[in-house]
Amino acid sequence: MGTVTSPGRQGADPRSTEISDGKIKGDEISFNVVREFNGNKMTQKFHGKVSADTIKGKMEFDRNGETQSREWEAKRATADKAEKK
Repeated sequence: MGTVTSPGRQGADPRSTEISDGKIKGDEISFNVVREFNGNKMTQKFHGKVSADTIKGKMEFDRNGETQSREWEAKRATADKAEKK
């Protein structure tokens, strides 16, 4: 289905994690990412809206029994940037 890549902590290499339960309806997108930290699994739920080459939205997750949320943004890599990788 795809992956989410996030920067590594304290100079570590970036981490890629598989996405699940992906859905697209019109310009709305949603998917989940399940990550494991110290033996505990955490599900992050992403929701966003596609506009041209950008997706902006919110990511929600539970921490200590409370729902936390953060804004996120993804941009399509241009051909120029993709060639440099």
